[in-house]
Amino acid sequence: MADEAAETPAEEAPPKKGLFANPLVIAGLVMTAMTIEGVALYLLLPSDAAAETDDETLSAADLEAEVDTEEVLIDDFTCTNSRAAPGSVIHITFKLVAQVAANQEQAFKKAAKEKFEGRVEEAVITIARSATLEDLNDPELVTLKRMLREGINKVLRKSYVIRVIIPEFRTMEQ
Repeated sequence: MADEAAETPAEEAPPKKGLFANPLVIAGLVMTAMTIEGVALYLLLPSDAAAETDDETLSAADLEAEVDTEEVLIDDFTCTNSRAAPGSVIHITFKLVAQVAANQEQAFKKAAKEKFEGRVEEAVITIARSATLEDLNDPELVTLKRMLREGINKVLRKSYVIRVIIPEFRTMEQ
């Protein structure tokens, strides 16, 4: 009799029959929790616009009126743009000057000319190469100047540039 008890398999516990026993339900709950967490972070963290300083919400004209500014030559640039006019290449040559607050002139020069010089040049060239024909033919170069200002400030991680000035601008289509 003792042998019979040893030979019979022990009774197995019945399988769990609950909602949380299903791995798909658990995966669904985890995904839902992650989605809720992501939405909460999105809503609670400040946006880039809210994180900017008050100076950045003012227009360039407002800043010029309120702050003493200095003009700083960034560099002379030459590049080609093959996107603006499909089937041809546009050669672009321009001088770029940044208008910055007088009290930030030295910090801007150090950042733009020493610390981030290569990245500033790369940003400027990239923007010029991706400009549309309309942007290049605009007599005031409004869009191009805005994109250059934003690109330089993004590279420098601070809004030094109030306004971009392009005193010399030439294009030649080939």
